[in-house]
Amino acid sequence: MIKDFRLLFEYARLKFTNTDQKIADYFLALNPTKNIEELAAEIGVSTASITRFCKKLGLNNFKEFLYLYQNQLDSENPEFTETRTLQNEYFEMLQQFDQCLIQDDIDVFCELIHKHRVIYVFGLGYSAFAAHDLKFRLTRLGKCVEIVHDNDSIEMISSIIGEGELVLLLSLKGNNNRMVQSAKRMKEKGVKLLCITANESSRLLDYADNTLLTVSLKGEESTGMISGQLPMLIAFDHIYFRYVSLYRDSIQKWVRTEQSFEE
Repeated sequence: MIKDFRLLFEYARLKFTNTDQKIADYFLALNPTKNIEELAAEIGVSTASITRFCKKLGLNNFKEFLYLYQNQLDSENPEFTETRTLQNEYFEMLQQFDQCLIQDDIDVFCELIHKHRVIYVFGLGYSAFAAHDLKFRLTRLGKCVEIVHDNDSIEMISSIIGEGELVLLLSLKGNNNRMVQSAKRMKEKGVKLLCITANESSRLLDYADNTLLTVSLKGEESTGMISGQLPMLIAFDHIYFRYVSLYRDSIQKWVRTEQSFEE
Protein backbone atom coordinates (compact mmCIF):
# COMPACT_ATOMS: atom_id res chain seq x y z
CA MET A 1 0.00 0.00 0.00
CA ILE A 2 1.21 3.52 -0.81
CA LYS A 3 2.00 5.16 2.52
CA ASP A 4 1.96 8.83 1.42
CA PHE A 5 -1.68 9.89 1.24
CA ARG A 6 -0.75 12.74 -1.14
CA LEU A 7 0.33 10.22 -3.77
CA LEU A 8 -2.99 8.42 -3.38
CA PHE A 9 -4.72 11.71 -4.12
CA GLU A 10 -2.62 12.27 -7.24
CA TYR A 11 -3.32 8.81 -8.62
CA ALA A 12 -7.06 9.16 -8.02
CA ARG A 13 -7.44 12.83 -9.00
CA LEU A 14 -8.92 12.07 -12.43
CA LYS A 15 -11.85 10.36 -10.69
CA PHE A 16 -12.44 13.20 -8.22
CA THR A 17 -15.70 15.15 -8.18
CA ASN A 18 -15.94 18.62 -6.64
CA THR A 19 -17.01 16.96 -3.40
CA ASP A 20 -13.99 14.66 -3.48
CA GLN A 21 -11.71 17.66 -3.97
CA LYS A 22 -13.22 19.38 -0.91
CA ILE A 23 -12.43 16.30 1.14
CA ALA A 24 -8.90 16.09 -0.29
CA ASP A 25 -8.24 19.77 0.41
CA TYR A 26 -9.11 19.27 4.07
CA PHE A 27 -6.41 16.64 4.46
CA LEU A 28 -3.85 18.34 2.21
CA ALA A 29 -3.97 21.22 4.70
CA LEU A 30 -2.91 18.70 7.41
CA ASN A 31 -5.96 19.46 9.52
CA PRO A 32 -6.61 17.43 12.71
CA THR A 33 -8.18 13.99 12.43
CA LYS A 34 -11.92 13.73 13.02
CA ASN A 35 -14.41 10.89 12.96
CA ILE A 36 -16.47 10.56 9.80
CA GLU A 37 -19.54 12.36 11.20
CA GLU A 38 -17.48 15.31 12.46
CA LEU A 39 -15.60 15.56 9.17
CA ALA A 40 -18.80 15.51 7.13
CA ALA A 41 -20.23 18.34 9.21
CA GLU A 42 -16.97 20.31 9.05
CA ILE A 43 -16.66 20.38 5.27
CA GLY A 44 -20.36 20.14 4.39
CA VAL A 45 -20.55 16.73 2.70
CA SER A 46 -22.28 13.46 3.50
CA THR A 47 -20.65 10.53 5.25
CA ALA A 48 -21.45 8.42 2.16
CA SER A 49 -19.41 10.87 0.05
CA ILE A 50 -16.42 10.37 2.36
CA THR A 51 -16.76 6.60 2.10
CA ARG A 52 -16.87 6.80 -1.71
CA PHE A 53 -13.84 9.09 -1.63
CA CYS A 54 -11.86 6.47 0.30
CA LYS A 55 -12.85 3.74 -2.15
CA LYS A 56 -11.59 5.88 -5.05
CA LEU A 57 -8.23 5.87 -3.26
CA GLY A 58 -8.25 2.07 -3.29
CA LEU A 59 -9.03 1.76 0.42
CA ASN A 60 -11.78 -0.28 2.06
CA ASN A 61 -13.14 2.38 4.38
CA PHE A 62 -12.52 5.68 6.17
CA LYS A 63 -10.76 3.98 9.09
CA GLU A 64 -8.05 2.73 6.75
CA PHE A 65 -7.55 6.22 5.38
CA LEU A 66 -7.38 7.74 8.89
CA TYR A 67 -4.73 5.19 9.87
CA LEU A 68 -2.66 6.17 6.82
CA TYR A 69 -3.22 9.89 7.37
CA GLN A 70 -2.27 9.73 11.05
CA ASN A 71 0.95 7.90 10.23
CA GLN A 72 1.78 10.70 7.80
CA LEU A 73 1.10 13.34 10.44
CA ASP A 74 3.31 11.45 12.88
CA SER A 75 6.19 11.33 10.43
CA GLU A 76 5.93 15.09 9.97
CA ASN A 77 5.59 15.68 13.72
CA PRO A 78 8.27 13.41 15.25
CA GLU A 79 7.47 14.37 18.83
CA PHE A 80 4.21 12.40 18.55
CA THR A 81 5.59 9.42 16.64
CA GLU A 82 6.33 7.11 19.57
CA THR A 83 2.98 7.67 21.25
CA ARG A 84 1.07 7.25 18.00
CA THR A 85 3.03 4.11 17.12
CA LEU A 86 2.04 2.51 20.41
CA GLN A 87 -1.58 3.56 19.95
CA ASN A 88 -1.55 2.05 16.47
CA GLU A 89 -0.22 -1.23 17.88
CA TYR A 90 -3.12 -1.32 20.35
CA PHE A 91 -5.59 -0.51 17.59
CA GLU A 92 -4.22 -3.26 15.35
CA MET A 93 -4.40 -5.77 18.19
CA LEU A 94 -8.06 -5.00 18.82
CA GLN A 95 -8.84 -5.19 15.11
CA GLN A 96 -7.08 -8.54 14.83
CA PHE A 97 -8.98 -9.93 17.82
CA ASP A 98 -12.26 -8.69 16.39
CA GLN A 99 -11.53 -10.52 13.14
CA CYS A 100 -10.90 -13.87 14.84
CA LEU A 101 -13.65 -13.53 17.46
CA ILE A 102 -16.47 -16.05 17.22
CA GLN A 103 -19.29 -15.24 19.63
CA ASP A 104 -20.40 -18.87 19.91
CA ASP A 105 -16.96 -19.78 21.26
CA ILE A 106 -17.29 -17.12 23.96
CA ASP A 107 -20.71 -18.51 24.88
CA VAL A 108 -19.35 -22.07 25.22
CA PHE A 109 -16.60 -20.80 27.53
CA CYS A 110 -19.18 -18.99 29.65
CA GLU A 111 -21.48 -22.01 29.80
CA LEU A 112 -18.75 -24.36 31.01
CA ILE A 113 -17.44 -21.84 33.53
CA HIS A 114 -20.98 -21.40 34.83
CA LYS A 115 -21.43 -25.14 35.28
CA HIS A 116 -18.19 -25.68 37.24
CA ARG A 117 -17.47 -24.48 40.75
CA VAL A 118 -13.75 -25.37 40.51
CA ILE A 119 -11.64 -24.32 37.53
CA TYR A 120 -8.01 -25.22 36.89
CA VAL A 121 -6.01 -22.76 34.77
CA PHE A 122 -2.80 -24.03 33.15
CA GLY A 123 -0.39 -21.39 31.86
CA LEU A 124 3.30 -20.53 31.68
CA GLY A 125 5.12 -17.19 31.62
CA TYR A 126 2.98 -14.23 30.59
CA SER A 127 -0.08 -16.45 30.38
CA ALA A 128 0.34 -17.41 34.03
CA PHE A 129 0.69 -13.75 35.03
CA ALA A 130 -2.52 -12.89 33.15
CA ALA A 131 -4.30 -15.85 34.78
CA HIS A 132 -4.25 -14.05 38.14
CA ASP A 133 -6.49 -11.37 36.65
CA LEU A 134 -8.97 -14.05 35.56
CA LYS A 135 -8.78 -15.70 38.98
CA PHE A 136 -9.61 -12.41 40.69
CA ARG A 137 -12.65 -11.87 38.46
CA LEU A 138 -14.05 -15.39 38.68
CA THR A 139 -13.48 -15.59 42.44
CA ARG A 140 -15.78 -12.59 42.79
CA LEU A 141 -18.42 -14.67 41.01
CA GLY A 142 -18.14 -17.54 43.45
CA LYS A 143 -15.68 -19.72 41.54
CA CYS A 144 -12.66 -21.50 42.97
CA VAL A 145 -9.76 -20.99 40.55
CA GLU A 146 -6.47 -22.89 40.83
CA ILE A 147 -3.59 -21.54 38.71
CA VAL A 148 -0.98 -24.12 37.68
CA HIS A 149 2.04 -22.28 36.30
CA ASP A 150 4.96 -24.66 35.74
CA ASN A 151 5.46 -27.77 33.62
CA ASP A 152 6.01 -30.20 36.49
CA SER A 153 2.87 -29.04 38.31
CA ILE A 154 0.87 -29.18 35.07
CA GLU A 155 1.88 -32.82 34.57
CA MET A 156 1.12 -33.70 38.18
CA ILE A 157 -2.32 -32.03 38.28
CA SER A 158 -3.28 -33.45 34.88
CA SER A 159 -2.57 -36.94 36.19
CA ILE A 160 -4.88 -36.66 39.20
CA ILE A 161 -7.92 -34.69 38.01
CA GLY A 162 -10.76 -36.71 36.59
CA GLU A 163 -13.77 -36.86 34.33
CA GLY A 164 -16.01 -33.82 34.17
CA GLU A 165 -13.57 -31.37 35.74
CA LEU A 166 -12.74 -28.16 33.89
CA VAL A 167 -9.28 -27.02 32.79
CA LEU A 168 -8.48 -23.80 30.92
CA LEU A 169 -5.28 -24.03 28.84
CA LEU A 170 -3.52 -20.71 28.22
CA SER A 171 -0.73 -20.65 25.65
CA LEU A 172 -0.16 -17.89 23.11
CA LYS A 173 2.30 -19.89 21.00
CA GLY A 174 0.59 -23.20 21.74
CA ASN A 175 3.72 -25.24 21.11
CA ASN A 176 4.68 -26.50 24.57
CA ASN A 177 4.98 -30.27 24.12
CA ARG A 178 4.53 -31.05 27.81
CA MET A 179 1.27 -29.09 27.94
CA VAL A 180 0.12 -30.85 24.77
CA GLN A 181 0.84 -34.26 26.31
CA SER A 182 -0.98 -33.26 29.49
CA ALA A 183 -3.95 -32.13 27.40
CA LYS A 184 -4.00 -35.47 25.61
CA ARG A 185 -3.92 -37.34 28.93
CA MET A 186 -6.78 -35.29 30.35
CA LYS A 187 -8.87 -35.60 27.19
CA GLU A 188 -8.63 -39.39 27.43
CA LYS A 189 -9.98 -39.22 30.98
CA GLY A 190 -12.96 -37.05 30.02
CA VAL A 191 -11.73 -33.77 31.50
CA LYS A 192 -13.38 -30.72 29.95
CA LEU A 193 -10.71 -28.64 28.21
CA LEU A 194 -10.93 -25.02 27.07
CA CYS A 195 -8.01 -23.39 25.25
CA ILE A 196 -7.00 -19.79 24.56
CA THR A 197 -4.14 -19.44 22.06
CA ALA A 198 -2.91 -17.28 19.19
CA ASN A 199 -1.77 -20.33 17.23
CA GLU A 200 -4.59 -21.78 15.15
CA SER A 201 -2.30 -24.69 14.21
CA SER A 202 -1.47 -25.64 17.80
CA ARG A 203 -1.84 -29.32 18.70
CA LEU A 204 -3.72 -28.17 21.79
CA LEU A 205 -6.71 -27.61 19.51
CA ASP A 206 -6.81 -31.36 18.84
CA TYR A 207 -7.72 -32.03 22.47
CA ALA A 208 -9.65 -28.92 23.52
CA ASP A 209 -13.45 -29.11 23.65
CA ASN A 210 -13.51 -25.49 22.56
CA THR A 211 -10.86 -22.93 21.59
CA LEU A 212 -10.81 -19.14 21.62
CA LEU A 213 -8.24 -17.61 19.28
CA THR A 214 -6.62 -14.41 20.47
CA VAL A 215 -4.04 -12.06 18.94
CA SER A 216 -0.33 -12.64 18.49
CA LEU A 217 2.17 -9.95 19.50
CA LYS A 218 4.58 -10.92 16.70
CA GLY A 219 7.58 -10.66 19.02
CA GLU A 220 6.87 -7.28 20.67
CA GLU A 221 6.49 -9.02 24.03
CA SER A 222 10.17 -9.97 23.96
CA THR A 223 11.15 -6.28 23.79
CA GLY A 224 8.83 -5.24 26.60
CA MET A 225 7.27 -2.52 24.43
CA ILE A 226 3.85 -4.17 24.77
CA SER A 227 2.92 -6.37 27.71
CA GLY A 228 2.86 -10.05 26.79
CA GLN A 229 -0.23 -10.38 28.96
CA LEU A 230 -2.43 -8.21 26.73
CA PRO A 231 -3.67 -10.88 24.27
CA MET A 232 -4.91 -13.01 27.17
CA LEU A 233 -6.39 -10.04 29.00
CA ILE A 234 -8.34 -9.00 25.90
CA ALA A 235 -9.80 -12.51 25.70
CA PHE A 236 -10.61 -12.47 29.44
CA ASP A 237 -12.44 -9.15 29.07
CA HIS A 238 -14.71 -10.61 26.41
CA ILE A 239 -15.38 -13.77 28.40
CA TYR A 240 -16.12 -11.89 31.62
CA PHE A 241 -18.32 -9.29 29.93
CA ARG A 242 -20.36 -11.98 28.20
CA TYR A 243 -20.56 -14.15 31.33
CA VAL A 244 -22.00 -11.32 33.40
CA SER A 245 -24.51 -10.62 30.63
CA LEU A 246 -25.65 -14.24 30.34
CA TYR A 247 -25.76 -15.15 34.02
CA ARG A 248 -26.62 -11.88 35.72
CA ASP A 249 -29.47 -13.40 37.76
CA SER A 250 -27.39 -16.23 39.23
CA ILE A 251 -24.55 -13.80 39.98
CA GLN A 252 -26.90 -11.50 41.88
CA LYS A 253 -28.30 -14.48 43.78
CA TRP A 254 -24.81 -15.57 44.80
CA VAL A 255 -23.92 -12.02 45.91
CA ARG A 256 -27.06 -11.83 48.06
CA THR A 257 -26.19 -15.20 49.64
CA GLU A 258 -22.69 -14.01 50.49
CA GLN A 259 -24.03 -10.80 51.98
CA SER A 260 -26.43 -12.74 54.23
CA PHE A 261 -23.52 -14.79 55.60
CA GLU A 262 -21.54 -11.62 56.31
CA GLU A 263 -24.45 -10.19 58.27
